[in-house]
Amino acid sequence: MILVTGATGQVGNAVVSRLVSSGHEVAALVHRPEAAQKRLPRETALRVGDYEDIPALKAAFAGIDRLVLISSDGDADAVMRHHANAIEAATAAGVGHITFTSIVDIGESSPFYYASVYRDAERRLAACGVPSTILRCGLYSDFILDTWLAPASGELALPAGQGMMTPVSRDDVAVAVAAAAARADTSGALYTITGNRPLDFDEIVACYAKTTAQPLRYRPSSLGDYLASATARLDDPWPQAFTTLCASITEGRYASTSSDFTALTDKQPESFRDFLVRTIPGRPSDD
Repeated sequence: MILVTGATGQVGNAVVSRLVSSGHEVAALVHRPEAAQKRLPRETALRVGDYEDIPALKAAFAGIDRLVLISSDGDADAVMRHHANAIEAATAAGVGHITFTSIVDIGESSPFYYASVYRDAERRLAACGVPSTILRCGLYSDFILDTWLAPASGELALPAGQGMMTPVSRDDVAVAVAAAAARADTSGALYTITGNRPLDFDEIVACYAKTTAQPLRYRPSSLGDYLASATARLDDPWPQAFTTLCASITEGRYASTSSDFTALTDKQPESFRDFLVRTIPGRPSDD
């Protein structure tokens, strides 16, 4: 039995669907079973639990052979606590293996708001005694589109300098996670899941403009200006999270590429252009 946390989220839902379609016995950790049943394959067993409730997590994890721990989201302190609670509960419940979705940007000197959160989770996994597989994921293509490109009008101003990224789609991450979770020989494995080509924001914006036929240019801005703008528009913790993410991009922390996705899946990752073509409705013809 493989249990997937965050099963109604975008990555978790896709992981559940792929594991079920591959013939695995799958359970999903959910908050509201009635709502979850409408979003998950009917073959999925439901376990009710909450990251803040360790006893409930232990009960939900009972009898589980492999746990897929999809990372939490929100305030950094809460996310760190959620991961710690899940790892503690999985250890106590006798789970045989944990697959965890981490990020590429966990360095001690990273400015990113969440770097210490994922660094803490990886350290807990290493110390808990349960065999684990860690997938360090690059920046989601979906995030770049939804957070920065789609809301922009004419100009995208970000404090990312000429930093480069190798975007990877959530769908590809889900494919890689499902493949890793299904393997029996992944104890202690570490994979880096990225796209196959680094891009700077000029290239990303040009690709978006061509796909949508909407003029858009990139303008590097200062961290202070972006933080002030984001603070006026967004709730905490997102102004700090996005500003520090841009600082990390500037430092080149998202620029590396890896062949691990192909090693896991025997497929090439989707390019950023192909992602845009697939996900943006009503795009102009290439003719």
